[in-house]
Amino acid sequence: MTDQIPPDEVQIPREQLPIPFFGRAVLAARRQDGQIYLSIRDMCEAMDLAFSAQRRRIVSTERLRAAMVQFRVRTPGGRQVQDFLELEMVPIWLLGIQLRRVSEEVRQKLGHVQEYLIASVQAAFAQLTGLPDTPSREIEDLSDLDRIDVAFQQLSELAGRQSTIEQSQDRARLAWRELTDRVRTLTDRVQQLEQTVSMRLSPAQPNTIYRLVQAWGTAKAARDPKLTTGAAIRACWAIVNARCGVTTYTDIPASRYVDSVAYIQDAYFTLTGERLTAVEQDELGL
Repeated sequence: MTDQIPPDEVQIPREQLPIPFFGRAVLAARRQDGQIYLSIRDMCEAMDLAFSAQRRRIVSTERLRAAMVQFRVRTPGGRQVQDFLELEMVPIWLLGIQLRRVSEEVRQKLGHVQEYLIASVQAAFAQLTGLPDTPSREIEDLSDLDRIDVAFQQLSELAGRQSTIEQSQDRARLAWRELTDRVRTLTDRVQQLEQTVSMRLSPAQPNTIYRLVQAWGTAKAARDPKLTTGAAIRACWAIVNARCGVTTYTDIPASRYVDSVAYIQDAYFTLTGERLTAVEQDELGL
């Protein structure tokens, strides 16, 4: 199985935005159909994982590979093609990461996430089979395990019936109710955002800060052979967040945006002797 994606399958995202992930910045991208994906390289750097090894693991896992796409995204070095993983499959990927491979900084947090995911799967399995949601040593009669195959068969039959329903009028009515609920939820969310928009960064501003910090961290790593790119970028984010008195860049108030950009530009100039340009872009152009 090849791990190369044909050039004609590389996509341009509808939008991109850095989001917090294990206390670091990870680029999120929305496909044209609305599906959301997270940068695999950014997630690896956030946890100090080897990107090449994790990419091989994703490619070798059928379901994860099917959920991987390539986007041509904006970066400090211009447009670049990067690997992204479907948001819904990120928990599956996280569950397979060995704790000893992550940085000490995120090990405990990732351990808690994995424990929660495992407990959730166990609870779902118990509910599906009718077995007790307790340690298996509390099952007195092994014949109770007959329920497992029965449950699998019933689940398969249910999925078949559901497929038929989705083609019927019942599916149309269900979709309409879901759409109505989503519109109501979006309306409430818009009202909340309207109340806070004057205090938050615009959609373009986080992207600008993200690109500047990525460029700054990359330059720091290039000048220090003992410093990895991921570690340098994390250090730069820590400085920016500390200056603004926040724990994540998404909480940076709009009033500190200009100061933050100027500080990063000055730090980059001091480091490289070159001026780092900040350009806000709301639209994705080729």
